[in-house]
Amino acid sequence: MVVAILASLFLLSPNAKKESNEAISSVAKKENTSKEAIDTSKASENEKKKEEEIQKLKEQLASLDSKVAESEKLVDKLKEETAVPKLDIEALRNNDLSSLKGTWRTPSGNEYVINESGEMYATGYSNGQKFEYTAELKGSKGQDSRNSETVSLSAWVKGSVAGGFVVVAVPSGVVMQPGDDGKLTDKSNHDEERLFAGQQYEAMLSRPEDVYYRVKPDTSKLEEEEKNLAQLQAEREAIKTSLESKEKKNNN
Repeated sequence: MVVAILASLFLLSPNAKKESNEAISSVAKKENTSKEAIDTSKASENEKKKEEEIQKLKEQLASLDSKVAESEKLVDKLKEETAVPKLDIEALRNNDLSSLKGTWRTPSGNEYVINESGEMYATGYSNGQKFEYTAELKGSKGQDSRNSETVSLSAWVKGSVAGGFVVVAVPSGVVMQPGDDGKLTDKSNHDEERLFAGQQYEAMLSRPEDVYYRVKPDTSKLEEEEKNLAQLQAEREAIKTSLESKEKKNNN
């Protein structure tokens, strides 16, 4: 009897087997569907994350582009402000005095401030007395037979009836010829551009402390901004490279 019951259990009808298989298949399908949904959700999250990263990099790049542009403008402005012209002797002879533009100062502290048109504002001390005046410089096409590489400019003091004096523009590397039968020599700094001023050649040579040298502007702000610009450009390049890499991977 028991054997018969067991046999009947093993010998289920085809319909029962089919229902059992369908149940198993249904469970498997549900599991697969659930797994696919999870995978799709993860893929969607990853895609969204990639897009957010790319968008963030684009915003950083746009910000850096703006900062670099501003820094470049500032660097150009500072370069212009701190640019030092080189004495142009031929231009000076033709009364183009723009290469004199700037501040010139003697070791003793006297100062000339010259603009592009050759107007010269002078300040300082002479024999213990402070002086201050404005003079007009005029170029001369003639050459000094003793110093052919220099140019002599006439300086006329505005509002004065005392007459004028001579300003000799001397390029760097040029040595003024000796005076007073060789007794007076050029003791100024030959490596610098300079201006000799006075009414007599020997008097100009005799007082090296009264020779005017071009004052070089402070370039510390320019140097600082150039470093800042270089750093911004490096940051921008790094962001740009990272963005291009992520966009390439995202498109593949």
